[in-house]
Amino acid sequence: MASQSKVKTGANAIGFTVLVILVVIAVNVIAQRFAKRIDLTADHVYTLSPASKDLVAKLPDKVTIKAFISKDLQPPFSQTAQYVRDLLDEYAHASKGKLKWEAIDPGEDAKLEEEATKLKVPKMRRGRISNNKVEIGASYLGIAIQYQGNVESIPEINAPEGLEFEIDKRVRVLTQKKTKIAFANSEGELTAAMNPQGQPGGLMMVKQYADFYDLAPTPLTGKQIPDDVEALVIAGPKQPLTERAKFVVDQFLMRGKSVAFFVDGMTFETPQQMQMPGQAPPPQIGRKNDTGLDDLLAHYGFRVNDDIVLEPQKNLPGPLMIDGQWQLMNYATFVVTDSIAKSSPLFEHVDALILPFASTVDLLKDNKAQTGLIYTQLAQSSNKAWRQKGFFLVNPTAPLKPGDDKGPFALGYSAEGKFKSFFAGKPYPNEKGEKVQPLAANASLPPDAEKPIDEAAAPGRIVLVGNSQFASDFYLAQVGRSVPVYQIDLAFVLNTLDWLAQDKAMSSIRAKSITQRPITYASESTPMLLQAVNIVGVPLAFILFGVARWRIRTARRARAKI
Repeated sequence: MASQSKVKTGANAIGFTVLVILVVIAVNVIAQRFAKRIDLTADHVYTLSPASKDLVAKLPDKVTIKAFISKDLQPPFSQTAQYVRDLLDEYAHASKGKLKWEAIDPGEDAKLEEEATKLKVPKMRRGRISNNKVEIGASYLGIAIQYQGNVESIPEINAPEGLEFEIDKRVRVLTQKKTKIAFANSEGELTAAMNPQGQPGGLMMVKQYADFYDLAPTPLTGKQIPDDVEALVIAGPKQPLTERAKFVVDQFLMRGKSVAFFVDGMTFETPQQMQMPGQAPPPQIGRKNDTGLDDLLAHYGFRVNDDIVLEPQKNLPGPLMIDGQWQLMNYATFVVTDSIAKSSPLFEHVDALILPFASTVDLLKDNKAQTGLIYTQLAQSSNKAWRQKGFFLVNPTAPLKPGDDKGPFALGYSAEGKFKSFFAGKPYPNEKGEKVQPLAANASLPPDAEKPIDEAAAPGRIVLVGNSQFASDFYLAQVGRSVPVYQIDLAFVLNTLDWLAQDKAMSSIRAKSITQRPITYASESTPMLLQAVNIVGVPLAFILFGVARWRIRTARRARAKI
């Protein structure tokens, strides 16, 4: 009887094992025929974005991609190579035949190696395992995109993150005309260009990530901004704008264009007469930053105040001059806010904003100069923040005493609609700075004369933030190397450029490559607890499961003998 029971149990076990094997084979066969990937990452890093699909579906002509991939790649590069293949398959499918690609392994073929070099995809040194030894060898993992005789390449691909953005960027550069965005450079502003001494102008990191736009420095003191420019950025002016400059900006808006004002309400400097030879420089002093924009911004409904926002709790380490040296320390001037307009396209894939030495921005609700505009508050401080007006001494060694003027304070706004001109019915400055009286509506003008526009015929856009340093290379690059979270501001600046240029395609893709997502814990003991669970808890769970199974099977055998 017992032997029959053992035979039956053995037959059941064999049958169950065969059934499991058949099910696994069937699932693999079905998966091969109907492959479907599920992307559980927050930004769908491993899924082709709708904007990418739309880009390649509307290609004006054929695009060819050659992927140079060595066969002997070792992990993690072999997995990255498979991701490249899968991604290019998705591009080809979405293009409906307009984009074709091929994988090439140059190996030791001299002609293929020459072709890879010509297409700007050289061999790169990577680690590989050979005869149970780790060696540094040369291999290929890069792509070349060809269109109408022109080539854009990604010479080295070491990780999946950001690859879709890099491919889209190069396809756009090859197949589309770049949208022009101007950066004012006549009043000491930060610019996306080298200065005359060959040093970075302050917005080079923005330019690096927005190189599918044509970013060009533009003076505001001469001719009108050309019609093919879609947006203007005025970042950190340090000198008062002339009346001619304000007229150029105003008329640019009247043509249905867009302007970003990144304006500091206060400027900080060390008075030269206070510096003594051989001694550490004294603390910086804040004073009103006279940009000459007060009347123009007030006409559009805004006011940037000559104050500084101080945040006692939500702040980050930032650079401060202590005893003549730059040091990183937490200070109330480095404001962090997550009270943002989350529904605004300016904050797509952006969940906070960091503003060092920011000023408050007021919306002039009684403004009657503009009607029908849509205003949006972009960000505000916490209710614990306070502001210091007028004189402010930056002295990190002295404790800060919270003032009575408490928040929350608005830190930026956007506006959209048909603006009315600041110069409507007023004399306006010509290119020589001379005041010109407005002519009657039916008066004839010389062919080369300016024709001021009193009211925009098409909607324009304004973004105003009471700070400019958050967009500078100093914070995004230099400070960002030590405190990477500062780079979240880069996504906001680039989203701003997209919104001003009315280009929605790239923001969702770009966020996959630059969004910082550090792991955070509610308690310092949490990482140690998780580590203990991984080391001890998982093996212990398997042991307990095995013991439970053994006890159950023992009990069954005991019952079978009865």
